[in-house]
Amino acid sequence: MAAGIIYDGFPSMEEIKEANGWPDEERFLKGPVAVVECVQQIPCNPCESACPFHAIHIGEPITNTPKVDKETCIGCGMCVAACPGLAIFLVDKSYSETEATVSFPFEYDPLPEPGAEVDALSRGGEYVCKGHVVKVMNPKKNDHTPVITLAIPKEYADTVRTMRRLKLPEEHEGFRPVEPEGLLDDDVIVCRCEEITAGEIRKAIRKYHATTVTEVKRRAVHDGMFTITEIRRYLRCGMGLCQGRTCGKLVSRIIAEETGKKMSEIQGSTDRPPVRPVTFGELAEDGEDQEG
Repeated sequence: MAAGIIYDGFPSMEEIKEANGWPDEERFLKGPVAVVECVQQIPCNPCESACPFHAIHIGEPITNTPKVDKETCIGCGMCVAACPGLAIFLVDKSYSETEATVSFPFEYDPLPEPGAEVDALSRGGEYVCKGHVVKVMNPKKNDHTPVITLAIPKEYADTVRTMRRLKLPEEHEGFRPVEPEGLLDDDVIVCRCEEITAGEIRKAIRKYHATTVTEVKRRAVHDGMFTITEIRRYLRCGMGLCQGRTCGKLVSRIIAEETGKKMSEIQGSTDRPPVRPVTFGELAEDGEDQEG
């Protein structure tokens, strides 16, 4: 039966090992090490920039999948919070004789308290075992991406990748949703695939009254916009290789700021799986290999 990110929505172990590599058991037992589970070729490299020891390599082109130098990696965890796709984890099988720890990004409120017992879940969100929270890290440098360290039975270290969300308090208990704070500067690149800035998106919203993510993604030819360059420079955000996975929420945020609406009121766009350009030369080589 076929398995993997296309069929299940999360990567299979075979996909992970082929795309990113996998530490051997000897390295796991030396201490925490980064495990990358980013199997899709999208233009993204914050993990490479975040590593202070240069243990993560992407190189050129930027669509390469990340590879970790297992011996250089010391398990500092900087890459875990830096990954926009929440696809990097720290695994430490040296924690104790019977337990290992898994550190993962967790962007849900409320956060657990150290020592709390929680349900440990697999990549597919299925219950695996009980675990207890060892540490909760949420410094300012993590940019609102807390990292939870969970201790679980050692045999589940390759399976557990998150925890079940905790029950939200009722409104009368002091909980309220938090809207994004602060404005993005006009020169901030929102869509890395197409290099579209926040200022260009604001201009489109103000001039052409685009009020949904789909309208921002479309290219309308108005008032002298008749060249390919002009059309490309306005509203292609969300149409690159990542299909808006990185910029979609930022575009919604800018629309909310410009229109005075709440984020929950902004109409989203139709999500499509990321695609990778294939040249005729690559197809020809593949055909020759099959004939041979």
